[in-house]
Amino acid sequence: MRLFILTDTKLAVSSAILFQKVIDIIEAGANAAHLQFYIVSNHFPIHFKELFLRSHQVTLLNQLQAEQLIGEVTNASILHFGAELKGSAQFPHYFIPLTHPGLATDFSFLKRISHQFAFKSYLKKATSVFCLNDWAFNSLQFFYKQYASLFKPAFLPTAALPTFEWTQLSEVKNDFSDGNNYFLAFVPIDHFVDTLKEFSIFKKWQQTSMSIVFVFDNETQLQEAVTLLKGYKYKDAVVLKNSAALSQAWIAATYAILFDGVDFDKTVIMEWGIFYDIPLLFNFIKSQPDSWNKAGSVFSFSEQSALASHFKLYYKDEVYRQARAKMGKEWLQLLLSDRLQKGLPNLINELKG
Repeated sequence: MRLFILTDTKLAVSSAILFQKVIDIIEAGANAAHLQFYIVSNHFPIHFKELFLRSHQVTLLNQLQAEQLIGEVTNASILHFGAELKGSAQFPHYFIPLTHPGLATDFSFLKRISHQFAFKSYLKKATSVFCLNDWAFNSLQFFYKQYASLFKPAFLPTAALPTFEWTQLSEVKNDFSDGNNYFLAFVPIDHFVDTLKEFSIFKKWQQTSMSIVFVFDNETQLQEAVTLLKGYKYKDAVVLKNSAALSQAWIAATYAILFDGVDFDKTVIMEWGIFYDIPLLFNFIKSQPDSWNKAGSVFSFSEQSALASHFKLYYKDEVYRQARAKMGKEWLQLLLSDRLQKGLPNLINELKG
């Protein structure tokens, strides 16, 4: 069976996350002799092309090539993360939402309407809609109650992530913070100033060279943060990035990761952090399932000096930092074991031509 995997999504998913999921799918289907993977993109990352350019099981196509080929085949399935392939309506479509439009609250009214319309269209056309963890399943069922019956939990093992030499991680630190350690922060723009205030308290307490790198979901948020940062006393210790450029090396090189106001769209990054022995800090939110509460430290970022105190604790106590990273690793192992014990269907086995 020919499995066409569409990677040019209309939804707000970073290239690093999307292509890692494609790698996971290919790895999971490596022993399925009946599967041939056709990966469709107009913009393949260099490392991805190098991985699969010589593979007998994987063919890389641009959009036009895929549209031409789909009209010539009779046994195919389409798997996507929020996209369409012209001429493929007669084949089964499998949708893996890695985010949803309801999380992009700063989009213009017309853009939100457009993305909601497209998302619901993907749901209606899908043979199955796969949720890769319970957070995704719960969130999508809550936001799209009328489509609740479509959402199906599925197990997709994570392929081995890239390993980095210390010299590569040093390059990241040099680019971000003149070689100094840094916190990585996934924080909504509405909480940006409050986070800066807590970081200021920490800097006053410690007189440290530690930096903080904020990763925003889009260019609009990033530019607003640039404006808000003007006049900030410690702005030389603050780096602003767009998630479109996200790299796994950013995760591996950081000291700890903050997650504030996030949903299941950041769970892949959380798992990456745990893989690279990075401790996670969560601002308490009701939408975070209980099963994810032991992935890191969960507390209210809004309490005065709470975040600053945690900055200080992780900065001063390396043993504590390592212990929290170990706790995250133990949690992830339990979560994966739980998925297997529940007998969640293997995603690859659910794909039928």
